Amino acid sequence: MIEKDIIVVGGGIAGLTAGLSLVCKGRNVLLVEKNENCGGLMNSFERNGFRFEAGARALVNAGLVKPLIKEFGLDIEILPNPITLGIEERQLIIDGDKSLNLYADVLNELYPESKDEVGRIIQAIRQIIEDMKVLYGVDNPLFAKEKRNVLTMVPSVVAWMFKFLRTMYRINKMDTPFEDYLDGLAANQSLKDIIGQHFFRNTPVFFALSYFALYNDYIYPKGGVGAFIQQMVEAVRARGGEIRHHTEIVSVDAKNKMLKDSDGNEYRYKKMIWTGDLKALYAMTNDESIEKKNLGKFRSRKQAILAHQGAESVFSVFLAADVPPEYFRDIASGHVFYTPNRQGLGTVHTAGLQALLQRWDTLQEEELYEWLERFCFYNTFEISIPALREPDAAPPGQTGIIISALFDYTLTRKIRERGWYETFKKRVEALFIKTVSSSIYPGLKDKVLFSFSTSPLSIYERAGSSEGSIVGWSFENKIPVVTSMFSMGSSVETALPDVYAAGKWVYSPAGGPTAIMTGRIAAKRCK
Repeated sequence: MIEKDIIVVGGGIAGLTAGLSLVCKGRNVLLVEKNENCGGLMNSFERNGFRFEAGARALVNAGLVKPLIKEFGLDIEILPNPITLGIEERQLIIDGDKSLNLYADVLNELYPESKDEVGRIIQAIRQIIEDMKVLYGVDNPLFAKEKRNVLTMVPSVVAWMFKFLRTMYRINKMDTPFEDYLDGLAANQSLKDIIGQHFFRNTPVFFALSYFALYNDYIYPKGGVGAFIQQMVEAVRARGGEIRHHTEIVSVDAKNKMLKDSDGNEYRYKKMIWTGDLKALYAMTNDESIEKKNLGKFRSRKQAILAHQGAESVFSVFLAADVPPEYFRDIASGHVFYTPNRQGLGTVHTAGLQALLQRWDTLQEEELYEWLERFCFYNTFEISIPALREPDAAPPGQTGIIISALFDYTLTRKIRERGWYETFKKRVEALFIKTVSSSIYPGLKDKVLFSFSTSPLSIYERAGSSEGSIVGWSFENKIPVVTSMFSMGSSVETALPDVYAAGKWVYSPAGGPTAIMTGRIAAKRCK
């Protein structure tokens, strides 16, 4: 029997943040991770001398990552990570607010018949950027660096509070699917696709349209995202925390505060922080271990959690090219969101996908690939080139590239059930490479040294993330967790005594910053 004051389950960014926060306060902490390495959806790996990011291609600072590095004294250098937005042959590197005007120029050039609609969309993005500045305290006088007389601050505080409340009112009005919001601004479907098809279906409009501002907030840790994670791991251990790898929790006894792993080892905790999939937590907690007074709440919570689905997943192709990084630098930056055709996906990934699934039992394999051709040709891809941030991420004169696109978990699972999975993966790899080779990076396919891929099933099997989701819950139905920033403090609460949760499954919309924030909140609950 292993006994600890606090057990953190899951070694992703949320679990490491919680664990590091607690060991720095002198708490007796054990962190258990089911995989060989920590990081979850944030990790790096090397293949034949090429470094790739297995999860997040970079980090969004959001006023959290840099302060975390400073507070815990992590030995990690932060490199710039400029974002390029590309449509056909037009590539725009985002550089501050002024880039929004240049983006408008690109859209007007592509859609000259829809200039009024472009204007309305750009104005909406601009307003959301201003709201973000208020929301995150950029103009908040309470956080001014200079010491000021309280009486002289009163007028500015009142003015800021008025702006803040007005901003919150607008944000609450924007808690609707971005597709519906864009329908009210524009009729040109291709234009709307280009604006939003790289977001998850029904993403709240404020989150989706605020992303133009977040493009300026991306950073890249020297050595890769995995180097940042490794620094956190080393910091936990250096401060007396224990980390156990290859340790998968399979049952939770809430009454006796006991955990059991897949090898039969038992662990007793005083408090526990769960940073993995909430479905797994509620599924492996036996009703019999819940006290009668809490049983109703637990069952209700369990039913809501298990009934909901994760958001769309992602398919990623990793390749090495016998081409120097300079070739790619002359075209765009090392992190690109690229759409090869201005027409956009339209209904290919919505109604078209549903029609495919509805007649799945009689579908022929070639019909799948006909759909896949359209899916790749009109889609938006996230392209990451580590060697453009850091030259030693690839052998001299060569370049590693990651090409990703949103993809459906259910479709992938059905493909494997039909026995088409391995052929399908190779076809997707070929189509992704063909698409970028015939557009943004001409001739690339003839220079490929090797390639491989990961699918939504890969994410599900490695990270244990329901439906292979990388951002938590789907936005297509009522989300079973906290969605209001005013209630983020309560997002870590569970229906189990002395058990808290953190990460992308406890608050929505989610991402790296959410994982860090909830990890910190959960740690504070355990002090």
